[in-house]
Order: sequence, then structure tokens, then C-alpha cells
Amino acid sequence: METPAVHLVLLAKFAGVLLFVAGSGASLLARTREERRRATHRIASTGLFIAWSGGFALASLSGIPLTELWIVLGLGLSLSAHVVTVSAVERGAGRGHVVAFAALLLGILGAMIFRPVFGA
Repeated sequence: METPAVHLVLLAKFAGVLLFVAGSGASLLARTREERRRATHRIASTGLFIAWSGGFALASLSGIPLTELWIVLGLGLSLSAHVVTVSAVERGAGRGHVVAFAALLLGILGAMIFRPVFGA
């Protein structure tokens, strides 16, 4: 059911996703360790928290169980993408970090678009 609350949560989740991707991208492109740290911990982490909170709220409002395969995949892959970004903070972002992050983002998008479910 499309209510104003659902629309607000969708907007918040979208903003969180934008912050997560922008912060992660800035971290992977930053030149200094301090810039990478700031982009990762202040922007990307905040965005991931907002996106996850919005996702949990949407699932709750829509009556979708959090154990759906596409939700579990989205959570796991987004956490993995964040781990790649955090790893790049200390070691410096290399080509491997960028490729891994891009692959994980594609996986997240695939899970959200195709919505695989257990037993289907």
C-alpha cells in the first residue's frame, strides 16, 4: 500500500544509497589516507546505515520477511562492499578495490531488480 510514510521511507532509503555510493566512490578515488577515512566513515557508513534502516522500515511496512533471499543477498553484498571500502582506507585504494566494489554493486542491483526468493 502506497502511503505517505512509505514514500518518505523510500526517499530516505534512496538518499542513503546515494550517500553510500558517493562516499565509497570518494574513498576509492581519494589521494590521502585522511580523505579516504573521512569519505568512508562519515559519508559511506552514514549512507549505509540510512539505506539499511530504510530497507528494514520498507520491509516492515510492506510485510516482506527479512529472510527473503534477495534481502539477505542485498544485506550481505552491501556489507561486503563496505568492507572493501574500509579495507581501502588503510591500504590505499587499488584497482582490485575498485573492481571488487563495482562487482558487489552490480550484485546488489541484480538482487534488488530480479528479487530471487528461496525455493523459487
